[in-house]
Amino acid sequence: MALYGIWGSHTVESCPLNNADSRKVVLSAPHLESVAKKYKISKIVGTYHSPLEHTFLWVVDAEDPFMVQQFCIDSGVASFNAARIVPLITFKDVVEKCKHIG
Repeated sequence: MALYGIWGSHTVESCPLNNADSRKVVLSAPHLESVAKKYKISKIVGTYHSPLEHTFLWVVDAEDPFMVQQFCIDSGVASFNAARIVPLITFKDVVEKCKHIG
């Protein structure tokens, strides 16, 4: 398994606070865990949002970034957000890698 960040953003007009269709997607969020399992995401580590910037960062532990992509589509997240999926490591991992550089 590996950590992936799902970085997303949407317009003010498509924000769930302003848009009824987007709000329906957000209100169905309890299904995220079951959709995640379907795409071999072992854990949703965190879901962080900046409402006034209309951005978010979700962190997931998953086998494959293409499965994370499908998770975004099937969960509805991609229906009103632009998203990037990026591999992540912890700061502890960075420290360890630095220790092993000549």
